Amino acid sequence: MSEALPGTADVVVVGGGVVGAAVARQLAKDGLDTVLVEARAFGGAVSGASLACLGTHMHNLEELPVLVEACALWAGIADELGNPFEYSRSGQLRFILREADLAVARRWIDGERAFGLPPQLLTPREVREIEPLLTGPIHAASWSPGDATVNPFLAVRALLSDGRRVGLRAFPATEALGLLTSGDRVTGIRTGRGTIAAGHVVLAAGPWAAKAAQTAGISLPIVPRQAQCLASVRQPPSTIRTVVGACETAGGVESGYTQIQQAGSGQILFNTVTAATETPIEARDRINEVPRRFVQDSIRTLSMLFPSLAGIPMLRSWVRFEAVTPDDRFLAGRLPRHGLLIAAGDNGTGFCRAPFLGGLISRLVRGAAPAEGDALYDPARFPELAA
Repeated sequence: MSEALPGTADVVVVGGGVVGAAVARQLAKDGLDTVLVEARAFGGAVSGASLACLGTHMHNLEELPVLVEACALWAGIADELGNPFEYSRSGQLRFILREADLAVARRWIDGERAFGLPPQLLTPREVREIEPLLTGPIHAASWSPGDATVNPFLAVRALLSDGRRVGLRAFPATEALGLLTSGDRVTGIRTGRGTIAAGHVVLAAGPWAAKAAQTAGISLPIVPRQAQCLASVRQPPSTIRTVVGACETAGGVESGYTQIQQAGSGQILFNTVTAATETPIEARDRINEVPRRFVQDSIRTLSMLFPSLAGIPMLRSWVRFEAVTPDDRFLAGRLPRHGLLIAAGDNGTGFCRAPFLGGLISRLVRGAAPAEGDALYDPARFPELAA
């Protein structure tokens, strides 16, 4: 028999991906009576489909303080819990295909080194010392040794388990159908299993956060974006030792967005996106087919970089949906209804930032002093969301 849904809570978190799990865990650890509801399975949307790279390299330089803290928080959680989610500090390589793009890589490296981080530019020979099978025709690569990966399914479950240890109550298969309001205040949520009254509600449901906000008359600048990935059959351990990605190019996205890594299971996980897939709003509720062009581009890139892996059998593919904002930055903070907060709009980078966002939301709910970086994600940067 499933646990009965509580009638009240201090905080209800809507959405059981990595961000919702991290937020709910932190609220519970900080002494708040917290309930987490998820429409389907915990980690079953884009979080479980993520390649879950935790890193600082070639992201927005303005966000470096947040990224450094978030990566340190993940390392601390792994140590505290005994690393039940395959945390691995493998490092990240970003390949460079053209001499013209060396200047782009150097700008990123200089910016990060000025912040005290240790990225460096490597020759192809130096790259092969780190990643022996990366023998394709690259011109150079940047190297960020501190970047890491986790198993996304296990990470979400570990956050939930640790939250439950301190009182978090979490309910899968419990869809939030709408927000309860009284005047200009949100007072709880209505679900298919009943209502929960709460002093605060946090929307952490990715692209579904916009749908929930509409029930309180708020239009969020969040749209879904299709993300997809491929996985090979199991390969010997350390076939690929690092996270391999593409350096930004001077001309835009010629080499595409690429990420290649090996899971603890031995599967090679990889993708290359040279053109974004148009994603209608209603697509978030469908099971979409992986586009043929994406499969071809991804296999072409893997084979180019790792010639010895050309021809390995593919095992599976999948599509999930990220939440995207106009400026490619999270919405995390208060919305213009008392008691309503948001932590959504990951733009494909939510896994890394999740524990930082947990702290940010908890600080707001408790009325604590803000931390460095909190203001970067304030929804009020969009006029329609200013109080």
